[in-house]
Amino acid sequence: MSSLRWAGFAVMAAFSGFAALMLGGYAVVDIGGWRAVGLIAAVAVPLLCLCLLAWWRPGVAVPVLAVACLAPVAFGVLELLDWQRWSSWEDQHGPVSLVLVLLVGVALAVLGLNRPREAGVMLLAIVLVPLLLETIGAGSEWGRPLSIAVLFVPVLASGVLFLLAARQDAGPRSVPRGGRLAH
Repeated sequence: MSSLRWAGFAVMAAFSGFAALMLGGYAVVDIGGWRAVGLIAAVAVPLLCLCLLAWWRPGVAVPVLAVACLAPVAFGVLELLDWQRWSSWEDQHGPVSLVLVLLVGVALAVLGLNRPREAGVMLLAIVLVPLLLETIGAGSEWGRPLSIAVLFVPVLASGVLFLLAARQDAGPRSVPRGGRLAH
């Protein structure tokens, strides 16, 4: 297994660990009690299930995680359609877009250890597609979604590292004498 795969996994693991501590802390402080425990479990249990699936059955996990990638994209569509409403809702209820990206992204990082190309593409998609939709939906306030998107740089870096690992694993393609690649 290449060091690029492990680097992609490590970047995502470090970022998600830090983000999980921050989000969990805010849930406990702001919400408190059993409700906070329930919200944390509502994210942690599916996350654990997706990670186990990605580790033990990567072939099955690819289509499952592809469908799970629709969650952050769907939130991006909502923000495209009514950015002001959903941005205000997220300000009141917490960083739902971040939680959705983390929920899917951590499992994609686990998948990246076995299937780096698929994981890299999906990691880039869960950040870039919703960001593009939200930026378009924000209209003249396009700078706000872009400034918040800085949080997702580690996810993008992880996706790029997985794509580089996939390219490295494929090895160099030889060019025949005529200068064209054979198909």
